[in-house]
Amino acid sequence: MNTGSPDGAPSDLLEGGAPSPPGGRGEARFPEHVPTARLWLAGAAYAILIATVYAYGSYAAPLTEPDETRYAEIAREMLVRGDWVTPHLNFVKYFEKPPLVYWGTAAAFVAFGVGELSARLPSLLSAIATIALTVWLAARMYGASTALLALPIIAVGPLFGLMAQTLVLDTSLTFCVTLAMVGVWLGFASSVAAPTARARRPRSAMYRVAYAATALAVLVKGPVAAVLVGASALLFLALHGGWRVVRPALDWRGFALAAAIVLPWFIVVSWRNPEFLHFFVVDQHIARYLWTTEHGEPIWFFVPVIPLALAPWGLAVLLDPPLLRAALAPRAWSVPSRFLIIWAALIVGFFSLSTSKLLTYVLPAMPPLAILTARALLLGIEQGRTAGVARLSWGLLIIGPLMSLCGAVLPFFVTHWRMPAVTPYLIAGGPLLLATGWSTRRALAGGRSYAALAALSVGWLAIFAVAAAGRGVANQYKELGLALRAAATPEDRVAMYASFTHGVAFYAERRVIMLRSWGELKFGSQQGEQSDWFWPSLDDLRREWAAPGRLFVVINRKDFDGLDPPLQPAPTVVAAQGRKLVVVNR
Repeated sequence: MNTGSPDGAPSDLLEGGAPSPPGGRGEARFPEHVPTARLWLAGAAYAILIATVYAYGSYAAPLTEPDETRYAEIAREMLVRGDWVTPHLNFVKYFEKPPLVYWGTAAAFVAFGVGELSARLPSLLSAIATIALTVWLAARMYGASTALLALPIIAVGPLFGLMAQTLVLDTSLTFCVTLAMVGVWLGFASSVAAPTARARRPRSAMYRVAYAATALAVLVKGPVAAVLVGASALLFLALHGGWRVVRPALDWRGFALAAAIVLPWFIVVSWRNPEFLHFFVVDQHIARYLWTTEHGEPIWFFVPVIPLALAPWGLAVLLDPPLLRAALAPRAWSVPSRFLIIWAALIVGFFSLSTSKLLTYVLPAMPPLAILTARALLLGIEQGRTAGVARLSWGLLIIGPLMSLCGAVLPFFVTHWRMPAVTPYLIAGGPLLLATGWSTRRALAGGRSYAALAALSVGWLAIFAVAAAGRGVANQYKELGLALRAAATPEDRVAMYASFTHGVAFYAERRVIMLRSWGELKFGSQQGEQSDWFWPSLDDLRREWAAPGRLFVVINRKDFDGLDPPLQPAPTVVAAQGRKLVVVNR
């Protein structure tokens, strides 16, 4: 049984067989034509560029609505309240997710100050660590060429690359799940390869890494992490050795380590908040998975998402149907491939069955899918198949000019307030797409298949860098929050009409009164006496608006224009951004 050689040599492609011989045009194998040391040096330079783009995107763009500003505000309130056990949002209890990412963000605020880069630091570091693990695992399973192609596939794939610069829980979850699955693979490989039980024992400690990483994943996003890792690991191990292979993985020391990591917070938060367990387990996990209508999507929702998330390389595989069919043929899967496929399929399948679906749910499947995509493309090249890459390059040649044309023409027809901000990036992205398609086509025409993949990777990194620079056009209200912080004194009150805009509260650094709609704060509004901070009717607003003292209101323009009769005294507009206004009574 082939488990991949520990020195990084390529594993057999077929069970018990040999790699397919090179054929057709182009190089036979990338590592045979370029020294491995030079390859890794080029990969390191590429990785440094990726880290630079990530850092700039994390630093330069304001925090976006709703996720980034929500999680940053929870971390800020941890510091303000001095309570690191019970998460709060707008200073009411918020139990939708565990606290590990909040802790990391709050610690970054302590170390570096409250700001965008420090808020995104947990995601940034998790993404870089995930990329390193992915490349290392690919090298161990298949060799240097697969590892180096997996680097751009995961790092500048649109989904993972964007989330690497975004404060979301899924990026940290992806790192923890990846670390856990790497531990499972190393534990399996050592158990199979070791000649004696004594030789297996020290290496089997890698399973404890899997237990610890899974426990951390539970502290990121809840019990779903244990389900994903546990189901993937047990299914793979059971299929590749049965109880003989499963038994070393069921390590009581690993269970004890995981319990020591997970249980303290769950015990303390439950002791301090008796309402926690029912809301967290039943409402936020069981009901959300089985019955909720929030984020409802069809069961096939992730099928078209995955090739786009792995673009452009995933699209290159999709555009070559014979290569795709060969990659999906179970009889051709090696043991490492089956491990990666089970890992990815369990995650995608689990969330496909959920009644609630978001794009980021499949982020933990990106590392194995990136490796498998790299492997499929390289096997295709070894067999002389470059049709998918060629068709993709033609697509880039067509899409590039169209994108620039849209950037030049759309402002005359689209009046949305964000259009002027989007236009420069559309115009700049078009020539980069065109140049990437042209350089890839040129390399293919010269029979240099691997050079075509390199050109595609370099060009896509440039395109990704432009996209990262344009993140500021996303939905964010930093200017509104800063204007409110400058205008309002500690004695003034601030209210939000109909919806909670997290970014205004975060950048204004204050608690706000909720008007008419509580949204995700509904649970917190029911804990303790909160009537001063939750006003259920428009009459409350009119009464308090006319009362002594200054009252600021954050409100959508259409809601403000629709107030009938208008507020008295007449409102003064303090600031405006996008579709929202800040008004004050006096």
